[in-house]
Amino acid sequence: MLQNNKLNLLISIVAAIVLWAWVTMAINPPVEQTIRNVPVDLINMESLYDRGLTVSGTQTYLVDVVISGAQSDVNELTASDLRATADMTGFPKGAVDVKVNVVVPSSTEMVQVRPETIRAQIVDRITVTKPVRLTYAETFPQDVEPGFVTVVPDELEVAGAAEEVDNIEYIRAEIPEGVLSDESRTFTLEPVPIGKDGAPSYDVSLSQDSISATATLCAVKKVPLEINQVGQPPETVGITDIAIPKTITIRGPKAILDGVKTVRAQDVNLATLRETVELPVEPILPDGVEVADQSKELAVIIEVEGISKKEFSYTADEIEVANLADGLFGHVNTGSVKVTLLAPESEIGDFTKDDIRVFVDAADVAAPGDAIEMAVKMECEKEYKSIRVSPENVRVTINDDGGAETGTGTGTGTLKTAGGTNSNG
Repeated sequence: MLQNNKLNLLISIVAAIVLWAWVTMAINPPVEQTIRNVPVDLINMESLYDRGLTVSGTQTYLVDVVISGAQSDVNELTASDLRATADMTGFPKGAVDVKVNVVVPSSTEMVQVRPETIRAQIVDRITVTKPVRLTYAETFPQDVEPGFVTVVPDELEVAGAAEEVDNIEYIRAEIPEGVLSDESRTFTLEPVPIGKDGAPSYDVSLSQDSISATATLCAVKKVPLEINQVGQPPETVGITDIAIPKTITIRGPKAILDGVKTVRAQDVNLATLRETVELPVEPILPDGVEVADQSKELAVIIEVEGISKKEFSYTADEIEVANLADGLFGHVNTGSVKVTLLAPESEIGDFTKDDIRVFVDAADVAAPGDAIEMAVKMECEKEYKSIRVSPENVRVTINDDGGAETGTGTGTGTLKTAGGTNSNG
């Protein structure tokens, strides 16, 4: 009887196992399924970096993975449940095929990877320094803007394939919206490489993954700007135009800005001019005030042209004795004078000796007498920079012998220059 009970128990257990297996096979059978577009991670890239190499290209490597397992387990899987890797250790420069390894959940088995390898292009790795630019996630009203900004570091190293690194324009670090106030605050920000198309680029690596930025929300104000000109330009330089900003926009605490009525800048020294220049404005500001963004590029623009020299010689007979009283005439005793003319290069070629009137003014001489010393004067209707004569004085004899009209004239004793009419003597 006892043996029969044991036999019946054994038969029941076997029957239960068979029934369980049948139910399992019938309701949750083993199946194979293909998980498509599983991304491949490139691992051990440091082994390439250590040899000055990296993987070129911006593509994401994808494979299809065939797995098997119970239907209930397999049906729930997605690409994110699998990890596919390609080990880059030891590969040389050039195009290489790298085997893909896949790890699947423990309740399943990996059957096949398609393709089994990926094709990677290994190239030289370069490192370039790029500037960090601070941006803001919000738009500010016209009467305020961020100021007293510091960024640490203000440059980062960008490393990667030459093609990707060359595409990077700058590193962006953005301050979130609504966090700035009139009190200085410091933020820890994530730097993002920005390409020449203005879009983020994730195909390069940066020398660090965070930067520190400090900023304050400031009031802004536009005020008159005063810039003095000092010195005279060299003889070889002629100024054709000067553009000087009349106003400047500044920023800082409103209480301080209210007391600023005008801003003076460093003088512009004309004596150092050699060519057309654009000189940045250097304002002299009170403590707690700085230049606003819209005036950061203010400059004094001075346009010049070259000045050339031309010399003419005038004999005594070519020097006019002007403004003599009736009945008198004069004669220059000095043998000759030399006139040196400085004029723009574009104009000086047209000058001739006849364009310059060289004379002495005898209006103060009332009667004939011994030779007297008189200053040589010049007149010229054309545009020039400067004109001078050597010697500056000549000896002139005034007499009434013969009553000749030679030497009489109506000279004014004035000179007309590029800047107006100037006395010359």
